[in-house]
Amino acid sequence: MSRIFEAIKHAEQARSSKLTAASPGAGAVEVPDRRRSRRWSIDIRVYVYGHASSRETFHEEAHTLQVSANGALLLLSTPVQEGQKLLITNTVTHQEQDCRVVFLGNRHSRTIEAGVAFAETNPGFWQMPGTRNQQAAG
Repeated sequence: MSRIFEAIKHAEQARSSKLTAASPGAGAVEVPDRRRSRRWSIDIRVYVYGHASSRETFHEEAHTLQVSANGALLLLSTPVQEGQKLLITNTVTHQEQDCRVVFLGNRHSRTIEAGVAFAETNPGFWQMPGTRNQQAAG
C-alpha cells in the first residue's frame, strides 16, 4: 500500500512543479495532463493542406484549439481521417510543418476537431514565449 501512496505523492509533486513553470503569455491557458509536452489553449490561424478522400487536394484556413511542441488540436471544416498526412502553415510566421491526423474528436454542425502530430517535435513552430530560444538553440 505504501508504494501506491508514494507513487501518487510523487506524481502530484511532478505535476505541481510543471504547473508552476513560466506562463506563455496573455490569451493562452495551460491544459494540465500527462503528454510528452505542454499543451496550451490558444487560437492560432493556420492554413491546412492535404488530400481529400477522393484524392483531390484541399486547403482551408483553420484555427487551433490547443497547441504543443508535438502538434495541435485543429478545428477543420474538411473531413479528414486518422493517419492522413497534412501540411500546416502558421499564418503569422509562414513556417510550414508536416503532420498527420492522430485523433478525431467532437463533431460540430460544420466542423470537426482533429488532433495532429508533427513528424518531429518542433517547440518553436507556434512562436510561443519561451519556445523561440529553444528553436534558435536547437
